[in-house]
Amino acid sequence: MFKINPFPYDPKEEYDFSIIPNSNTKSLKPLENKNISNELSSNLEYIEYVYNTSINSDIVVRNFMLNSRNKEYKAFIIYIDGLVNTELINHYILNPLMLKNQNNTFDQPVTIETSLPNNPDSLSIKKVKKFNLEDYIYKTLIPQNSISKSEDFSEIFDGINSGNCALFVDTVSSAFDIDVKGLKQRNVSTPINENVIKGPQESFVESIRNNTALIRRIVNSEKLVIENISVGRITKTKCAVCYLKDLANSDLVAEAKFRLNNLKIDSLFSSGQLEQLIEENDKMAIPQILSTERPDKCAKHLFQGRVVILVNGNPYALILPAILIDFLSSPEDSNLKVTFANFLKSIRLLAMFLTLLLPGLYISVTNFHQEILPTELLFSILASRQSVPFPIIFELLLMEISFEIIRESGLRIPAPIGPTLGIIGALILGEAAVNADIVSPFLIIVVAITGLSSFAIPDFSFGFHLRVYRFVFIFLGYIAGFSGIALGLFVYLSLLCSMKSFGVDFTSPITPNISNDSEGYFMHYAWKREKRANYLSPKATIAQNKISRKWKF
Repeated sequence: MFKINPFPYDPKEEYDFSIIPNSNTKSLKPLENKNISNELSSNLEYIEYVYNTSINSDIVVRNFMLNSRNKEYKAFIIYIDGLVNTELINHYILNPLMLKNQNNTFDQPVTIETSLPNNPDSLSIKKVKKFNLEDYIYKTLIPQNSISKSEDFSEIFDGINSGNCALFVDTVSSAFDIDVKGLKQRNVSTPINENVIKGPQESFVESIRNNTALIRRIVNSEKLVIENISVGRITKTKCAVCYLKDLANSDLVAEAKFRLNNLKIDSLFSSGQLEQLIEENDKMAIPQILSTERPDKCAKHLFQGRVVILVNGNPYALILPAILIDFLSSPEDSNLKVTFANFLKSIRLLAMFLTLLLPGLYISVTNFHQEILPTELLFSILASRQSVPFPIIFELLLMEISFEIIRESGLRIPAPIGPTLGIIGALILGEAAVNADIVSPFLIIVVAITGLSSFAIPDFSFGFHLRVYRFVFIFLGYIAGFSGIALGLFVYLSLLCSMKSFGVDFTSPITPNISNDSEGYFMHYAWKREKRANYLSPKATIAQNKISRKWKF
């Protein structure tokens, strides 16, 4: 068998560039088994090989001399340009090592004089404390608050790749990992997709450390635990598992960490990718993990006993487990009076059923169940469809797909033009389709109500799920009318009831029915929210005192 080269072209001399060969390179020890040597030249050679410093323009290696005890030591630092703060390197690394160290008096041998315990006048004994260059650099020369030592190249490379600076010194068999991160980051701003009127106006950013700080500022408790787990053999993306140790169920925390630690992938770039990797049921395309860009929403769920996962480089957090009612709830609900909040929740529940079933019900009524309509309305619908040459299924699919195209194009074009395009495009398209006798006016109303209802769903992923499954009920209604929709709804609800999210029933607390004083879908008064939901099995079920308003008594 002949091996086929997928790229058979060799670079020519006239191309004026070269390609790093994949074979016949100098064999070096694998990274997993490579330890830092006390010979600086060996360490430098290995680093130049790993990072390809001869062609990598952003890899900076700075060689210099370190003076100690009237002796010079070769040393070098390595960092990635653009990820570090060069001022920190100049003032707090190179300056102490190269300049301040030349005239210091702290590196002289320490002499300790002692005498015999029973005879103070006896001959004194001199003890010379052994000088340790590694400890001297670590404790004296580098005034950085975050510095660590390691004898493993892999740990040092992880620090370099994340924006740290590594220091290597001759005769020292370990390297110093110094935190000098200086990457420009986006400032904390208002939420883009989860806007609220009465509530905090800040959202997560791409830096995982800034995101954990936002959560800690709200939770403000020493019981908050944040554990770091790296995911991805190549990217080693940092993920932060956040939970309250006295509230979150230990099995839930262990399961979350188990799934993260057992992801055998090369790369992880976003929380959406992580969501797909750790969710249990993926056949129905129903989101089982709640995603949010709001720190206050994460804090609220942490106090319920849930687990929050943050991914470095992504401004969205994952909340688990998630149940059906979570996707119909908004952070705005807890900031409104109970009457207003429950009214909005009722509207969202109605919007969910309209998004899922309204087009299918319309096609069922017009094709199979005309008798349920008032006579005048039936004649009006028939009169509007007399001049339409296409069957009703074609009309409905045409307008639904056109609406989805308008929605998608409005998201992809520049922000100032997007809303204008969506409104004008829908108006022009609908009016032109009616005037051209392609669709009926009643169908335009049905599609418009369905589209507006989908916008009332607070969670984008769940709203997208309803929009997709809407087409399933359209075909069921076209084939078998109400019977087809009833059968489809039965199967749909059965699948929902059989789903679990990290061991929690997806339809809790509706089914199985859990009788306690905790909230279900509709909210209680703030002074009556005494217990946490027991379907999460929290360690502490009491959320507040039974008499929380003592000023009234």
